[in-house]
Amino acid sequence: MPETLNVGLLGCGGMAKALAKALGRVPRARISRVCDVVEDAARTAGVEFTVPWGTSPEEVLADPAVGAVIVATPNFTHADLVGQAAQAGKHIFCEKPMALTVADCDRMIAVTRSAGVHLCIGHVLRYLPVFDHMKRLIDGGIIGEPFAVRVSRLGGWGERAAWRQRRDLSGGPLFEINAHEIDYMRYILGEPVSVYASGTQAVVKQADFEDTIFLTVRYAGGGHGVLHSSIGAARGGYTGEIQGTEGTISFTNWPSRIDWKRFDGTAGSVQDAELHVPDPHERELAHLVEAALDGVAPPIGGADGRAAVAVAEAAGRSMQTGEVVRLG
Repeated sequence: MPETLNVGLLGCGGMAKALAKALGRVPRARISRVCDVVEDAARTAGVEFTVPWGTSPEEVLADPAVGAVIVATPNFTHADLVGQAAQAGKHIFCEKPMALTVADCDRMIAVTRSAGVHLCIGHVLRYLPVFDHMKRLIDGGIIGEPFAVRVSRLGGWGERAAWRQRRDLSGGPLFEINAHEIDYMRYILGEPVSVYASGTQAVVKQADFEDTIFLTVRYAGGGHGVLHSSIGAARGGYTGEIQGTEGTISFTNWPSRIDWKRFDGTAGSVQDAELHVPDPHERELAHLVEAALDGVAPPIGGADGRAAVAVAEAAGRSMQTGEVVRLG
């Protein structure tokens, strides 16, 4: 077993390079080569990280020195690239969303299992300061048993790459953006069992999907989660509450602040410097290194990525039919 994990970077966009920089701060790992179908992007990243670059994923996957890859390419390419990487014997970190259909997620899980490689999914929201601290508070029993979560994430759309404007290539906001919140609600409340969603395209006309969506998810334990998602809001905001049997947590992510109160009258708040946590991207990529070098199963894997995709996919059906969609 090598002492250092050589990682190939598939995709050289902004998120890909942020992940590569974070990996450079993770012990026992380094970016060893980069690739992007856009030659200028690949060349720029190769120069920046002082590693070989190219436009062919196959060249990266054929390199026996590469032990793992980061898949940070457009959403519609994830399933095929993960499949190719697994068949080449590489461990994989795949950015969210895992894929655009549950069927593709199942294919990705099957091929990585068959190949005996680990699959990590980039649901990094769990590790961001506000969300990390809320989970710690909940695990510490501060609000008792959580049974309801509401998240409101509002913002504008701005200039986006052409593929991000198409539902068939990006999945739309629930895949492209809100895979994070969908995953986090499951992280708190457990397995989702049914989904109802409604949406409208009122502001962002250049895309072919809804710009404002209301999503309601029911969970196996009886809990409920509600997400208000909008890419068509003139005033942005990222707020919510988590209700428990013994108290409630309220949060805002811009700026970072958590307030909580129990039914017994005790209360508290956490903000700013108190919310310091280890770098979220370093933390998630450390799981890739531990999986590849130590055989430790990643805490956010294929089942987690699939669950978020299942909710987003069901929400799309619900918006089309106006009905509650039950999850298998």
